[in-house]
Amino acid sequence: MLTLVIKTVLLYIIMFFAIRLMGQKQSGQLQPYELIITLMIAEVATTPMDDPGTPLFYGVVPAITLLLMYSFLSYICIKSKKLSTFIRGNPSILIHNGKILYDEIKKIGYDLNDLIEQLRMSGTTDISSIHYAILETNGELSVLPYARFLPLTPMDMEISAVKSTLHSSIIVDGKLSTSNLSRFSIDAGQVRALLASLGYREIKQILLFTVTDTGEAFLQDKAGSTRTFTLGKSWIHA
Repeated sequence: MLTLVIKTVLLYIIMFFAIRLMGQKQSGQLQPYELIITLMIAEVATTPMDDPGTPLFYGVVPAITLLLMYSFLSYICIKSKKLSTFIRGNPSILIHNGKILYDEIKKIGYDLNDLIEQLRMSGTTDISSIHYAILETNGELSVLPYARFLPLTPMDMEISAVKSTLHSSIIVDGKLSTSNLSRFSIDAGQVRALLASLGYREIKQILLFTVTDTGEAFLQDKAGSTRTFTLGKSWIHA
């Protein structure tokens, strides 16, 4: 039993680093060769766990081999445009100038119902408003409406807009985030003093407290109350 537990832990560590090596893509963003390698690694890694008598390297060696294949294929795709096209394929234009290109859909074996579903997910169901709809090599559908159907922006309306900034977490679930505190010219004592001025005796009363580089703050306590306010210059990120 102990051997099986050790194998499981070691294989989990290997799988963790394998996924980290392959980046932070979601399954729907993987290229076909990446998805195949991911599935195969998951399969071979479980071999030693299925049979306690199977040596650990029966799962480790194939997993490392597949990772080396992934690195090699990724390198080829970077270095050679032709081989990259062969391995990854080409995007397919499914809608152009408000018309479905049915011949292209039949050519790649794509289902029209899937196209309609992906259009709904993109928030665009009016075919006539679409300039391009492109099926990417990872299976995602990129929908590009005509300019006249795009949402208005502050620039279009010639009005000023407040620049969006990153909200850094100062308190999360009653605990100080020391890494984010270092981004501001403040310390834990100043945080406690601020909370006291707002009527809170302890940091653990706060569910979430975030601050932007311009001093805009959001606070929600564990009782459910929320408030937004602007902090002084001492909180502004240098």
